[in-house]
Amino acid sequence: MKSLAIVSQGKNTCLALQKQLKNLLGTRVSILGYYIDGNMADNISADVVVVSGKHSFKEALPRINPKCPIILARRAINYHEVDQLFDLPANTDVLLVNDLFSSAQETIALLTALGIDHIKYHPYAPGLKDYPRLKIAITPGEVDLIPSCAEQIINIKTRVIDITTLTEILQKLSILDDKANYLSANYLRDIIGLIKKSKSSTSISNKIKNQLQTIINTVHDGIIAVDNEKRISVFNPVAETLFGLKAIEVIGKTIDQLPGCKTLTLSSENETFVKVNNHHVIVNVAKVHEEDPELGTVYSFKDISEIQRLEEELRRKLVSQLHVARYTFAHIQGKSQEIKHTLELARKMAVSDAPILILGESGTGKELLAQSIHNASPRKSGPFVAVNFAAMTENLLESELFGYEEGSFTGARKGGSAGLFEQAHKGTIFLDEVGDAPLPFQVKLLRVLQEKQVRRIGGSRIIPIDVRVITATNRDLKKLIAKNIFRQDLYYRLNVLPIKMPSLKDRKADILLLAEKFYDVHCRRQENAIPSDMYFRLIASHFFSYDWPGNIRELQNVIEYLVTISPSRPPSPDMLSEELHSDTINVHGNGCHDIHSLILTTIAKCNEQETSIGRRSLAAALALPESVVRKSLTCLQQEGFIQVTKGRKGLLVSKP
Repeated sequence: MKSLAIVSQGKNTCLALQKQLKNLLGTRVSILGYYIDGNMADNISADVVVVSGKHSFKEALPRINPKCPIILARRAINYHEVDQLFDLPANTDVLLVNDLFSSAQETIALLTALGIDHIKYHPYAPGLKDYPRLKIAITPGEVDLIPSCAEQIINIKTRVIDITTLTEILQKLSILDDKANYLSANYLRDIIGLIKKSKSSTSISNKIKNQLQTIINTVHDGIIAVDNEKRISVFNPVAETLFGLKAIEVIGKTIDQLPGCKTLTLSSENETFVKVNNHHVIVNVAKVHEEDPELGTVYSFKDISEIQRLEEELRRKLVSQLHVARYTFAHIQGKSQEIKHTLELARKMAVSDAPILILGESGTGKELLAQSIHNASPRKSGPFVAVNFAAMTENLLESELFGYEEGSFTGARKGGSAGLFEQAHKGTIFLDEVGDAPLPFQVKLLRVLQEKQVRRIGGSRIIPIDVRVITATNRDLKKLIAKNIFRQDLYYRLNVLPIKMPSLKDRKADILLLAEKFYDVHCRRQENAIPSDMYFRLIASHFFSYDWPGNIRELQNVIEYLVTISPSRPPSPDMLSEELHSDTINVHGNGCHDIHSLILTTIAKCNEQETSIGRRSLAAALALPESVVRKSLTCLQQEGFIQVTKGRKGLLVSKP
């Protein structure tokens, strides 16, 4: 979760700004609040730090982590409450109370700029000794700071963060998504509300007209007001720029005569998209008064081209964030020599930038190895993009990998789309099941790998790419080459650094280790779970005698099945599937060659470490039934592989 810190002078301002941002950001961002007059901390850290004003900025800066991006907030009057001021007679003397004298002066300037200038304001802040003792006090949320002389208090609520700062905050947090399009439209609702109030109050119509005129002329959106006959009565400067027309040219004309506005009706209330002078614009339509259509309609126009540009940039960042390698070498479990050798080789390959070809059966963890290599490489901070050739048709492969321009084919997305090679720029692209790539597509793939550049479908622009390529397959590519199904030149382009992910039957020493890991994961959901080494004691020998054609994926499925049907006690052999189940274990048969090998390897390792091991400790270490171990030891002794001694030496491997 992203984090945001607000720093202000006083507590009230801090709480009000926190509430405003929580309403906007919801649970997507953690918002912390600090105020200089109270709970200020040292070394404040967050993804973004927002400081409420210039005076607070000077005091807060030494206590903010210098690595954190800081935004100095621009503040606007809270339009919900300013209509209270119109009830005050002209030339009324009032105290304007704020937490800082400079903030009080700034609030007075904003109110005056909005046309609320019929009042005589006197700034006040705590600590000021020379001020008029007036009976009326106006404050933006700082009621507890009002001096005792004031008998009437008008709270216009804390000034809010304005739309430009809100947009900057969203951009810094990288969450400027589609909802940002409507941010400015929602921000204008208070203004629309003031327009509605102005129509229903004749006693203060002139005052509101002046105030609204100031607002309309200073907002960042185009504002057009029309009467009940759709004739234009208000056309602000932003609308002039947007439409390329002067207000004097359009006042009195109908809105239908403006380019792009013929389709605007009251039935399209809320947000509507139109195109004006090659600008994409979002329009908010609202009646001045719901029950009195004679009062007309207000349209607000927001040019979203800049927001679209920011969204494009954000989408590119989000795409790169979605293409993340989650696994490292630490996630690949195993103690067998086969997996240790594979991981040692993979770590050496990771530092290179040459293409890697991962060979191995289905379910062995080829993508897990590819992600681990990426995360150990110099490209680990870049994207990891995975593509499965077996899951896509040839046409889909080309558009997905190389991208396309707008209009290049039926159904092409507006604006076109970047391909996966582009999205993997400065990172790694993982081409899984490359043996299933269609032969015509292999030619195009070879060209991209050779030239290190792509051209989108329907486009002419050449786009350079910097991508490390890792491929994987469970097929014999040389046999495919002999059958003319796979290109030989592509094979040698991909097979620079070959590595094989061993199958589970080739790493029998890891079977129980992996089984226990999977059991620990699944038994978290079960009550009364028993230790993993106890859980497999009745069926361990069956696991060793089975070849696991589905590899680790099959083992994981078997463990989940067993935990489901026998969650709190060791499963018996009769619970196993037909492939895994056998009534007895024939230690002399071919099926138990791996048990002999595992036992012999374990004894040899103990001998090297000068650690004594006997039958019982061997059975416990390998989680095998003691009867199976005893029969296997007898067989190994008869064949001259081991010596069974009495006393502390225990079992010994016979020297050649």
